Amino acid sequence: EITPVTGVQTCALPIFETMRLGWAMAQLGAEVQSVMTLRLMGLAGCWALPPGEAGRMVSEKSPAWNDAWMKAAQATANGATSVAVMDAALKPLHRKAKANRKRLSKQRGQLPLF
Repeated sequence: EITPVTGVQTCALPIFETMRLGWAMAQLGAEVQSVMTLRLMGLAGCWALPPGEAGRMVSEKSPAWNDAWMKAAQATANGATSVAVMDAALKPLHRKAKANRKRLSKQRGQLPLF
């Protein structure tokens, strides 16, 4: 992008915004990995899972991705930058993953019933 006043080329994505987006993606990855680990431990019988968790982990995917897609589409339609679009898409996914991690980690110390 070239500024009209100086004619100097500037970066369309300020480095701090890009770094913040990178950290948000890393945080989402850590949350998702925690949820996957807790669920796999539960399915293996090493961790107590709430009733219906196996079905829930399948049924929640489509609404979560649809919500992320809609937020990204709205941001794009409003003329947001690519970083803002990615941020809008990540927020609902991160919120859901964080809620899942908190809910599943409450089962700590409880052994599954055999």
